[in-house]
Amino acid sequence: MKAANRRTSASLILVAPNEGRSNDYNLLMLKRSDNTAVVPNQTVFPGGLLDSEADESVAWLQYFEEFGVPQKELRRLVLISNDRPAILAPQGNGCYDRFFKNSIIWSREITLRLNALRECFEEVGVLLGRSIKDLKDFGPVACVQNVPNLQNWQQRVHNKPSEFLTLCRELKVVPDLWALHEWSAWASPGFLRKGYETVFFMAFVTSQPKLLAERSEVKETLWSTPIEFLQMTNLGEIWLLPPQIYELSPLMGVKTYKSLLDFAVKRSALGTTLFVPVTYECEGRMVFVLPGDDFYVPEPHLVREIINFPGTLEEFQSRSKCIHRYTSNASIFDVELNFSPPNNHLKPLKFHQERQKL
Repeated sequence: MKAANRRTSASLILVAPNEGRSNDYNLLMLKRSDNTAVVPNQTVFPGGLLDSEADESVAWLQYFEEFGVPQKELRRLVLISNDRPAILAPQGNGCYDRFFKNSIIWSREITLRLNALRECFEEVGVLLGRSIKDLKDFGPVACVQNVPNLQNWQQRVHNKPSEFLTLCRELKVVPDLWALHEWSAWASPGFLRKGYETVFFMAFVTSQPKLLAERSEVKETLWSTPIEFLQMTNLGEIWLLPPQIYELSPLMGVKTYKSLLDFAVKRSALGTTLFVPVTYECEGRMVFVLPGDDFYVPEPHLVREIINFPGTLEEFQSRSKCIHRYTSNASIFDVELNFSPPNNHLKPLKFHQERQKL
């Protein structure tokens, strides 16, 4: 069951090589403009809301068919599992083949990838797409397309998201769905009146592409390593929401572009557990517990209030054997996880410990 006040969105963790460093890759993040940021210097991965008219249009299916994309290559993006979170489950009644029919109801694995790719183009002007010659192998690394009249096209898509399909038709490319590897999924805590459910995809490029920030949404673009982004957060130079901090935490331990690419490709096929934080208050300190924690609840989407714990933070900690949580504090928080992560994922590392190794 999905909370009625949560809106569906997708984000893209874009990875580019950066040779000659201990971590030989950078990630792309962007500072929200003052008009769109929740707080000053809010920094996010590229992404935004699903647009049903643009991202779920049956015209995309027709275009894939016209372009010569084999149905088997679309099918392999769809995971068949009984425990898929609602945001990634097939929409409506019927089987997973429904997205091949002439209906607006089709697979979220496809539509959310379209969502993430469109938003990446809208926000930073990067078009990940495949030409006919690029359809020979459907490899795991993204193809970056040159876009003539980039600023004009970016504004057209920004003003009318359905123009993303027009752009692809004009350039004779299809969005590079196969380069987006399913990474994670998050929902806002239930006590927030305006929340989101977001799927994070990871994509790899062979070099840092030229960026064009859409100024009404993006104040600054940043390429840095995971630990550098966390360091900037600790110093107050940028502000990250908990999902971004959580996703950066395990990447501190992945040192090479190739090892991250290999891991992302294999892990993408294992599915995703939706992280819906359940919030406890312990004498003024907020603790956000996640799946597998002893204080997690069977139906977290139904928890619409902060739960008061009648004791100290230390008492709350002492009553837990299985821990998967983060705790609010004045600076950056450390994620705590003392068992194997869901879906064979990477285990988060503690920022303060990793910083001491530098």
